Amino acid sequence: MIGIIPAAGKGTRLKPITDAIPKELLICGSKPLIEHALDSMNLIGINRVCIVTGHKKGPLMDFIKDGALYDIEVDYVYQTRALGLGHAVLCTKNKVRDNKKDLFVLNGDTVIEPKSVLSEMAAVHKKEKPIATLLIHEVSDPKRWGVAKLDGFDGNISEVKKLFEKPQNESEWKEFARDGKYYAIVGVYCLGQKMYQYLEKTQAGRNDEIQLTDAIELAIKNKERVLAMKFDGSWLDIGAPKTFLLAQWDFFRNKTEKEVLALAAEWDAHASKADRIE
Repeated sequence: MIGIIPAAGKGTRLKPITDAIPKELLICGSKPLIEHALDSMNLIGINRVCIVTGHKKGPLMDFIKDGALYDIEVDYVYQTRALGLGHAVLCTKNKVRDNKKDLFVLNGDTVIEPKSVLSEMAAVHKKEKPIATLLIHEVSDPKRWGVAKLDGFDGNISEVKKLFEKPQNESEWKEFARDGKYYAIVGVYCLGQKMYQYLEKTQAGRNDEIQLTDAIELAIKNKERVLAMKFDGSWLDIGAPKTFLLAQWDFFRNKTEKEVLALAAEWDAHASKADRIE
């Protein structure tokens, strides 16, 4: 697989700090968000990643450089305008180079724990070979995320029948309820490269953005197979002060002093490795 990390967002809800620091460099626990994403790629066995950057993301590129510190080959694509997640993924088409490998998309501001969930998801996608596999999590309020209409679970896997990006009223979200629950897409996707064709056909929707969920919905309408994998672990969506601070609390609340000191030692070792590479 080839990794894609969309990281072009402006972090508007986290201003004023994101006027000076890219959101992906904010610390979550003991390391920046972007390092959590790269750690996840390493765990899955991905050794090549394309990071989608944008305006004022120079410090992010200075931080990651060519990826040698993380034992990953890193390329960059510049998204000139923030036109949605689908557009960000489409920007990578000419950088991927290897059209035989599937894509693993992980938003740069999303942290999933345990990270082993991502390996499980990649294995499901490889085995079942759908055009897309989505990671989903139960939510009570469907308005903030793309939501999935499911066909029924076999274990923690379900066929996806329909998707909708951020429904804003009951008429839009009511059909997505399953036993009184909603399942949100958590910013993690395995995609076959045929999805580029659907992205090219996808019209801009709300806020003039090209959404990845709309492209996958187009694929579903064309009888393509799409799967969702449910997980019950920790999903940290770092998009606003509330979620950013709750993420810190969630990360540390069950850790002992010994575990925190081990994280500090890991940070020291990482810094030493960075010095050697430079």
